[in-house]
Amino acid sequence: MAEKLRNSRRETTHILVMGDSHTAADFLSGQLRTMLQARYGNGGPGFVSPVKVPGNRYSHVNYTQASGWRLETSRRAQDAAFTLGGMIATPTTPDNVSRITVTDGETALRAQALYRSAGNATLRVGGNAVSLVETHGGWALSPAVPVAPSFSVSLKGSGTQLAGFWLTASPSRGVIVSALGINGAQISMPDKWPADWPGTLKRLSPDLVVLAYGTNEAFNASLVPDIYRQDLLLQIRKIRLAVPEAAILLIGPGSSIQHKDATGCRQRQSPVLKRVIEIQKQAAREEHTLFWDWFAFMGGDCAIEQWAVQGKARPDLVHLQAAGYREVADGLWKGLRPVLEP
Repeated sequence: MAEKLRNSRRETTHILVMGDSHTAADFLSGQLRTMLQARYGNGGPGFVSPVKVPGNRYSHVNYTQASGWRLETSRRAQDAAFTLGGMIATPTTPDNVSRITVTDGETALRAQALYRSAGNATLRVGGNAVSLVETHGGWALSPAVPVAPSFSVSLKGSGTQLAGFWLTASPSRGVIVSALGINGAQISMPDKWPADWPGTLKRLSPDLVVLAYGTNEAFNASLVPDIYRQDLLLQIRKIRLAVPEAAILLIGPGSSIQHKDATGCRQRQSPVLKRVIEIQKQAAREEHTLFWDWFAFMGGDCAIEQWAVQGKARPDLVHLQAAGYREVADGLWKGLRPVLEP
């Protein structure tokens, strides 16, 4: 990965972040994207949802004019067709339409749809009519076509669904940071993606896979540490099997408060938060992955309370304000930089 960054004028480095609501808001990953693209070049938006997902945002992509679509997400639904990202958009009317607008200033883009189809179908992407072939129940990437920064999407053909778009700069260069976040997600979320999510991950060819889970585990009163550890190791090993050349980074949960009305810090903070962090550290050592301690960076026990006083954390004392996420992204980059720029 460090070699690709050194050659970023002609090679693309793809960082893919899987996580919970912190990632779904795309403030932390968005700031990391902004910093890396400023330094190494803009490789494009990366993997994004096919239509707008309520409660999610991207720092660099907007959705408008969506009609004639039904969206399912693995946040609450169960579907054997879910793959990486946990999103399925199904057309409900022949005149379905959606518009995707990239706002980061990149003007030369290529688009590919992640789709599955029971027969032949036609996907219109901007001014391009893309022929889709039957995928026999699996997911495939459509042929790449050039698109403007703002383009319409429509789909004609029964039994055809979309799980996302892969948007890259043309020609290939720079850095891509894909943010795959689901509100409320835990490390077990990929278990709800039975349609070969590691195969989809392989198609996207990430150079670094970031697992940014742990906040919801810390708030899970029924968490069994041994089961959590096994789930974490399972996902790491699936990623390594799918993309053996990719580096893996675990980002531990940040400081948070579970019981605001309790008296002492120990009572306000989740009793399993530090255990979750320790399990992640142990897994990183065992599986030879990278680990970044978000909790320690913020200042440790109940530090988010001081961040809130400083205007850097939200009143829920779990999530941060945009300025707080920017500071965390800066800290993460300082931790990664010695590894990526030895």
